[in-house]
Amino acid sequence: MTRLIDATLENRREAAREARRLVTDLNTPALDGVIDDVALLVSELVTNSFRYGGLREGERIALSISHDDNTVRAEIADPGHGTTLPSPRRPTPTGGWGLEIVRRKADRWGAEKRRGGTVVWFEIDVDGGRDA
Repeated sequence: MTRLIDATLENRREAAREARRLVTDLNTPALDGVIDDVALLVSELVTNSFRYGGLREGERIALSISHDDNTVRAEIADPGHGTTLPSPRRPTPTGGWGLEIVRRKADRWGAEKRRGGTVVWFEIDVDGGRDA
């Protein structure tokens, strides 16, 4: 896979906006037709890291995006001090939509504990089989 973004974001409210900008500033035809979905899902997951990751002052959120001919993959990692992995909950009119949006938009997604934290990832197929 070719790495497109390898960034660290400060643990602050603006992190999701910064991540979205990094994605939308990509100028690669390989992501034509999926860039908006990638930006949306990255924004949702970075927001979750900020809100629910239990990060301490100075800890950072890592964002990596890579692609090959068929797939774009994003990983959002944080020191994740919680003991449970993120999972969708039943959305309400006032919240709970972040992981549900990821579940609906991504072709594959998951969350895992790794050394040093939590990683939530998603993949979107870019092989022409998706709606524009």
